[in-house]
Amino acid sequence: MEKSIFEKHPSKLLNELYSKRNYQGANPSDAQILFVGRDPNWAFDVETKEMFNYVSEYLTDGITFWETYNIHHPFLLPNYKGDGKRYHKIFSKLNVESNLASKISFVELIGFPTTGMAKSYNKIFLEYLISTENRKHLIELDKLLNDSEKTIFVAWGLLEDFKFLNRETGLFRRLAEIDKSRMNISELNQHENVYIHRHFSDAISNATLEKMKTEIKRNIR
Repeated sequence: MEKSIFEKHPSKLLNELYSKRNYQGANPSDAQILFVGRDPNWAFDVETKEMFNYVSEYLTDGITFWETYNIHHPFLLPNYKGDGKRYHKIFSKLNVESNLASKISFVELIGFPTTGMAKSYNKIFLEYLISTENRKHLIELDKLLNDSEKTIFVAWGLLEDFKFLNRETGLFRRLAEIDKSRMNISELNQHENVYIHRHFSDAISNATLEKMKTEIKRNIR
């Protein structure tokens, strides 16, 4: 059964997996390309789905998963229908090949798994964001996002979250200072090594995806 309220994910197994690795794909410390999201959102009943063993495999070793199945995420498996599939189907249009799996990491502002719609429950999302439980994750993420050697892709809506986080915690100052009034949501916008784009689940254009593809190729060493 699906639940729509936004909350920390109740699955003990999922939380155990995130306590070991609170990112998806490659370790973000080693990866060259980071894709930044709001929260690692999973269907309420994901643990009961027949493909949960693939989810477990993926969260244990995202690089090997990508290289083994030639897909970057278990939501792209043919038998999965549910939340998150659209995001990863659009991401796959970037045509990032599995031999680059060790260079790509997906990180989120919240370091533990969630379920439900954060947009509809923004107050709860913000409480989780600045919670004591999430503080260590934010400090580590701030260091990662200040690394000028990395190429960082950030969805448009996160710029407001960075402003909020900076006001509340003092972290993410560089990202909080980005002025999106000078940017166009329909374009791929660049600020130093940070690229701001429309969310993959939103109406991101093929032209923007092509520009992202070019930047990924240009920045992978």
